[in-house]
Amino acid sequence: MRAAVAVLLITAACSGDDGPPAELPEVTDTVAYVDPTIGTGGLGFAHGSCFVGAAVPHGLVKLGPDTSGPFGTVNFLHYSGYWAGDDKIRGFSHVHLHGAGATDYGVLSLMPIKAFDPAKRKVTDYESRFTKDGETAAAGLYEVSLASGIDVALTATQRVGVHRYTNAGAVLIDLGKTLESGTIDAAEITVDDAAREITGQLHTTGGMSRGFGGYTLYFVAKPAASTPWTAHQVWSMGNEPSGAMTASGTAVGAVLTVPASFELAVGISLVSIAGARANLAAEVPAISVDTVAAQARAAWAKLLDRVLLTGGTEEERRVFYTSLYHAFLMPSVIGDVDGNYQLAGQPVVKAAGWDQMSDLSLWDTYRTAVSLYAWLAPESAKHQARSLVGFGEGLGAYPKWPIANGESGSMLGASAEIVIADAVARGISIADAGADLAWPRLRQAAMDPAAPPSVRGGRGDIVSYIQYGYVPLTGGRSASTTTEYANDDFALAQLAGALGHTGDRDALLVRSRGWRKLYDPAVGFIRGRHADGSFPPAADFDPLDMTDEYAEANAWHSLWMAAIHDTAGLAEILGGTDAAVAKLEEFFTKAKDDWDHADESAANFPRPYYWHGNEPDINAPFIFAQLGRRDLTNLWADWVADVMYSDQPEGVAGNDDGGTLGSWYVLNALGVYPIAGSDRWILTAPRFPQARVRIGGKELVITAEGLSEKAIYVQSVELDGAAITGPELTHAQLANGSTLRFVMGEKPAP
Repeated sequence: MRAAVAVLLITAACSGDDGPPAELPEVTDTVAYVDPTIGTGGLGFAHGSCFVGAAVPHGLVKLGPDTSGPFGTVNFLHYSGYWAGDDKIRGFSHVHLHGAGATDYGVLSLMPIKAFDPAKRKVTDYESRFTKDGETAAAGLYEVSLASGIDVALTATQRVGVHRYTNAGAVLIDLGKTLESGTIDAAEITVDDAAREITGQLHTTGGMSRGFGGYTLYFVAKPAASTPWTAHQVWSMGNEPSGAMTASGTAVGAVLTVPASFELAVGISLVSIAGARANLAAEVPAISVDTVAAQARAAWAKLLDRVLLTGGTEEERRVFYTSLYHAFLMPSVIGDVDGNYQLAGQPVVKAAGWDQMSDLSLWDTYRTAVSLYAWLAPESAKHQARSLVGFGEGLGAYPKWPIANGESGSMLGASAEIVIADAVARGISIADAGADLAWPRLRQAAMDPAAPPSVRGGRGDIVSYIQYGYVPLTGGRSASTTTEYANDDFALAQLAGALGHTGDRDALLVRSRGWRKLYDPAVGFIRGRHADGSFPPAADFDPLDMTDEYAEANAWHSLWMAAIHDTAGLAEILGGTDAAVAKLEEFFTKAKDDWDHADESAANFPRPYYWHGNEPDINAPFIFAQLGRRDLTNLWADWVADVMYSDQPEGVAGNDDGGTLGSWYVLNALGVYPIAGSDRWILTAPRFPQARVRIGGKELVITAEGLSEKAIYVQSVELDGAAITGPELTHAQLANGSTLRFVMGEKPAP
């Protein structure tokens, strides 16, 4: 296959000025195509909220700038601290979310300054302007020239941030700074000149961590041996700075007088100062931005090199590899180098055989990123699943949206069930995923009408769900909760089967089809239904209304929520396969019309039909294939990828939510899309002529013969020479195959 591609490349290169453009050869430097500024722009619901700064895969440290600009620091544009339209940097903090739709982290902030003025200790006193021309963002490295004349370079390991400041006279450490809506109610810092060490901690709550009372971040900082500070001052509680070693309370800060070139490494921990010190010693034995940045780049290359693309445009390559990069910024490893971790209010525990992770945007990531891990990074799938078991056993219930060392309680459904089930279904052993440990608590929460000894986690409405087969219209989000439970039940059924609990498997599969009861033929959509079986008056219904029956969605978005695992149910409630296809075509046709003709500002608000910038309906293009219309999956998935992704700051259609939208692009571009919680992949159409996928010593070559801008329709598919006539592959087929060959054409196959 590669020989054939080589011939194609040579032929194209020799075709003359009037021939087709030369096909780009296979990528040799995947990391060079990563642009962390993609997805940092947009307004309102079109903001990608992507992190900019230095990080390694799954690193707790995400060291980067927190910015402000024409809209100040308004939450909606600064969930990850940075917005592309800003022109001021307020400081460089060590922890951030990626792509989230809520504000948290953005603490432990450092800022280089020319000279320290004791009267100017607020962020607004010391923030600095910068320009995009003076900024460079890459995988594992962030550099910027401040208007003050100071040059900044940042890099990171999993638990350590490394700074280099050139032309600064001082470095200000602000333990009172947070992102908007955050608070720091207690902090302390000790500057030991003799030991050349700074230690401290802060307790903070943000928009997410407020759900469990916040977390304590511990840190230890050391300068490079060649660049020690020469003097320091500390302060707190509004008191004047002094040369004391220690300060504590609120509004805590310190300033270091530093040489013109200054390097500093900051180790962090969610366990203890001793843990932070050990993390620093283990991960950065020699403090050098250049050395650590090279190591960070190598860590990203090891991951990104698992997919080597041939063809495509430069922009498409940037979108692909940046999307893959985004997928691994979260979840974050919260354990120390010795395996110790501590959940909120719990004793210290040692993870043996896995890395304890948090920052899991599960309601979003279960749809795409979870299955992407199981295929391209099975070690990540293992750590993620086992980490959820750690949370479940430690806190007494499985979380919905864990951040730092606690559970925020955000969003709905029991998505942890899907994550664990998906990992097992796609090849992670039951023991490695912790599924045998998880099962009793998961089953009890999902199937026992009696209240469990602790709490149910994401299964809060389960008693009425068990009774009626749906969540009645007595509280908010009843329709969306029902469809989430349907997806959860389907996945939990697969896990029950893998564990040998066939009776539970069969019961859960039946229950996973209960969402159909919410279909109201009087309006043609699923909607909230009362416990007595009646629906609200049809005259009051508008499928475009985002009512409290739905979670971040309207009736059009929500119709497809459970259909990816129950396509037969969709066809049944809509009156047959042809009727279901017609309804889904109407959905996309109206979406395209809205996209083509609405005012540009419409992108800043929820889209009335297909809304790629939010998660509930991102599976919709692939339902066509399940209904026997692969050509329409090809058409509409291609439309989504073409118009909703780019290599610009506005190149992500909405919050990336821990890599959910990035994973969507990567998987679709490789020709597959997951049915979450199962071992099944829906076949789509590749967006590159060839991709070599190299995992664990095995190689799968995915080819799209005849692919062009017009030839987007799959004519046939073969796996290792055997025809695939249906719409799906199993994970075993995908993981063990050698060649997945798509033949493309300009018209749908007959």
